Amino acid sequence: MSNWYYEKGWTRHRIFGLRKEWLEFYLSDREGWRQNSTLGNRQVDSFATWLKTAGIEDKKGNLTALGMEFIRRGVDDLSLWELLWVNVVFSFPTARWYAHLGLGTWSTTELKAMLEQSVPRLAERTVINAIMELAGLLERTPVGKELGQGHVGGNKPRRISRIGREPNDSAIIHSIGKLYLQQDRTILPWSESLAWPWVVFGCSLDSILERLIKMDQDYFMIDDKGIIICRSEKEEWQCGDIAISWL
Repeated sequence: MSNWYYEKGWTRHRIFGLRKEWLEFYLSDREGWRQNSTLGNRQVDSFATWLKTAGIEDKKGNLTALGMEFIRRGVDDLSLWELLWVNVVFSFPTARWYAHLGLGTWSTTELKAMLEQSVPRLAERTVINAIMELAGLLERTPVGKELGQGHVGGNKPRRISRIGREPNDSAIIHSIGKLYLQQDRTILPWSESLAWPWVVFGCSLDSILERLIKMDQDYFMIDDKGIIICRSEKEEWQCGDIAISWL
């Protein structure tokens, strides 16, 4: 598992989680969404950050390939939310920490206590906000219930149940590409507790390995020791019919 002590950016979305309806409005009015939305100032700032976290916009504010696919297919396409969840896991430490917990049911109070134990240096307010942002994303987007990453129920405290789901091939390839970027090395050993695709989606390791073996792609090779990245120049990888840039 990651050394969480050195991770930064546990809370960056002004306590709000990403919401499906925000993304839908943004995609319908990209130029004027800030002025024409009914969001408060903090929500506007939160969503602007989420657009980067989720990989809808790049660092310069340009629409990404994923963002363009959301425009083309709409916000009900779960395969796109799988790619979005991969982006969130690798750019938001709170989500990656949560993914490493595996499957289970926890109250938000329990998650706060667990995060405090994992990263003692975090201030109490940071821990509270981090879990609020994560729970908000799971509750208000298909990532939570439809993708099995955390169905949110109850009142105070809310309870989050993660049952997991096996992703499509595009999400698996995307996840491996993100893992390669995160680790910045071309050999990823099975023996290391990394954010593997089965960790990201809370699904069967054996099933993902079987699919990796059968997958028709030339981005990486696998053997009994791990994954060897073949395209180390960090060019675009084709995730299904979406070209995802690792730059």
